[in-house]
Amino acid sequence: MNAERAPRRPSPYPDLERRRRGRRIGSALLVLVLAVLASACGSSGSGQSGSAFVFLSVDSFGTTGPVTSSIDDVNSSTAVCVTLRNNLKNPTVTAPTGLDNVVIQSYTVSITRFDGGTVPRTPFTIQTAVTVPAGASAQGAVSGNTASFAIILVPAQVKLEPALRQSRFPISATAEVVFQGRDGRGQRIETQGAVSLTFVNEATDTAPSC
Repeated sequence: MNAERAPRRPSPYPDLERRRRGRRIGSALLVLVLAVLASACGSSGSGQSGSAFVFLSVDSFGTTGPVTSSIDDVNSSTAVCVTLRNNLKNPTVTAPTGLDNVVIQSYTVSITRFDGGTVPRTPFTIQTAVTVPAGASAQGAVSGNTASFAIILVPAQVKLEPALRQSRFPISATAEVVFQGRDGRGQRIETQGAVSLTFVNEATDTAPSC
């Protein structure tokens, strides 16, 4: 036989009791709201949602050795060929489409001399419009997804700068190039590479054939 429970005695501090109940209810509601938000943030319709499906890489600069820049050839900019590759992030899951084509909109060149000297007017950015195609996929292998084009490493006007012309030649340096572009979905894509560069005060620059 169950014993009857004694009636609950009223609290001598009713205002304090109401505030405690209010805090307990508020805490429970906060936990519920945080749980709902966590659930919403953790879900996604696609593992690649909100980002590009591809990434770029620098295949090569069109030279087997350092690029030579003649400061005596003040009428020509020093240029080199570069090959960029468009890579699918998940080639075995998704196939490339036209939306995965990447248009290179600009590239930025920074030059670092090994002797610690300066190269005036660097870094510099050049606007361009080169499409790196997404290519085609067959059994997980992608082809036709590269683009080769010429880029300027040393603008002609830089060769006239006294800080460069009054140096001791040859000058060894490294040119770092950052490529910026967007895919067909408007996602920003960036990649970078570096090539050796040698400044000389003789001969002429040769225009690259890409």
